Amino acid sequence: MFGTIVVGVDASGHAEHAVQAVAKIAAETRDKVVVFHGVVIHQAKGSTYVPESREDAQHLVDGYVAQLTSAGVSATGEVQRELEKAGAVLIDIAKSHQAGLIVVGTRGRSDITSVLLGSVAHEVVHKSPVPVLVVPDKAG
Repeated sequence: MFGTIVVGVDASGHAEHAVQAVAKIAAETRDKVVVFHGVVIHQAKGSTYVPESREDAQHLVDGYVAQLTSAGVSATGEVQRELEKAGAVLIDIAKSHQAGLIVVGTRGRSDITSVLLGSVAHEVVHKSPVPVLVVPDKAG
């Protein structure tokens, strides 16, 4: 149906619901899934700060790929370093894989809060050329 689905994940735990939703969709549609995580690089006053190692990021992605694979879904993982532009990079990854759907989790913040705090989901929804499924952290 979508061909390829790209799901953006992070270590906050909110991605778990997004991955579960992707597993249900891809098991039904037989679409391939790319699990993506961007290692954010912060720059301030001429110095660079990376809050997580590439190994930790890869471990996170590998765990979600294993979860999807065990559910019978064809999945691969990708980790990239990025300069505080997680939404734009997620969209670029989707384009590079010719994805038909992007899936992201959300904390369920209000629209104003997400704009002020720079929500990845908010950015992707507003800038993506392909459909975006935003999965809330918890129902209702």
